[in-house]
Amino acid sequence: MILLMLDFDGTLAPIRPRPEMAKLSAGALNLLERLGRSPDVILAIISGRKLAELKKLVPVRGIYYAGCHGLEINGPGIKFIHPRARAALPDLKALKKDLKSLKGQLPGALIEDKGFSVAFHFRNMAGRHIAFMNEQISGMQKKYPRLLCQPGRKVYDFRPKVSWDKGRAVKLLLNKLCSKKPFPVYIGDDATDEDAFRALRGIGLTILVENPERGRGRTAAVYRLASPAKVLTFLKSLL
Repeated sequence: MILLMLDFDGTLAPIRPRPEMAKLSAGALNLLERLGRSPDVILAIISGRKLAELKKLVPVRGIYYAGCHGLEINGPGIKFIHPRARAALPDLKALKKDLKSLKGQLPGALIEDKGFSVAFHFRNMAGRHIAFMNEQISGMQKKYPRLLCQPGRKVYDFRPKVSWDKGRAVKLLLNKLCSKKPFPVYIGDDATDEDAFRALRGIGLTILVENPERGRGRTAAVYRLASPAKVLTFLKSLL
């Protein structure tokens, strides 16, 4: 039996200009439904997206979901919210107001409210604004010391500064399922997935989905796949 853990954006679905444009293809959804029914597979989707949104994007019965980089986890026999996540909501609300003001000065920028995190996307923003944006984001990091600012693929993701990440979420799932002794497999594409790769070093299979924005830099993953399309090919082989 394997515990198959998959990121969403850039892994199951290609990165799109706007977050709401990212969708699973009918073939990908059918494949995940088949994997979810397999007696040899325990399926989990682990993403920076909001938990409720993740469930809508991957509507597969009986699987595990970890949203906001693992701050929220839901699935058979588990309903978890990090105990310190709610305490950060006032800071996130104030930050969102500041980001809205910044967005007004940066054409093309987007704000994504994820509940327990806030993302500032600049994929559609002109390059000439990058230096100014980075300066402002740096100031916000100092203004909100109880929040962690995580850079990603053309995005800054602010979330509660707690000892928690995708790696710890993975370990929680493994502990929850220890009686079944599943072999962990994790596939992801972004910097936040490196925490999961490190957590599974020596005990599981870790695969980085390459992307041109990140390049072929160092990774804690053992293997690489070239694209989300190659991920689907790999998943088909598991059936």
